[in-house]
Amino acid sequence: MRKSFSLLLVLIASPALSECLSDSRGNTYCGQGPCVKDGEGEIFCAPHKDGTAVRNDGGDVVCGLGTCIKGPYGGIYCAIEPGGDALRNDRGEIECFGGCEPATTHLCERIPAAK
Repeated sequence: MRKSFSLLLVLIASPALSECLSDSRGNTYCGQGPCVKDGEGEIFCAPHKDGTAVRNDGGDVVCGLGTCIKGPYGGIYCAIEPGGDALRNDRGEIECFGGCEPATTHLCERIPAAK
């Protein structure tokens, strides 16, 4: 009963979580958006339900508030609007709804699931 009540409090106090993944040690992490494991097996999640979490060329997970796409030189760029779209135009340039910003690990979330 006590664990159920604690879980209920966590779910009420936090924003709706979209996805959860478990690491190799059995720890589960959740996020508002999609979650991805990095090269070490650590889990990172996008900060918005329509955001992006993706591994970069170095194996690190980087996140964005909207859709992210890989640039021509390996960088990953994301829409700055939550749920915004990013695309490559006919000149090969990346365009994003509301503007673009580089994907970063600082935008990722790691919310431990209640046990």
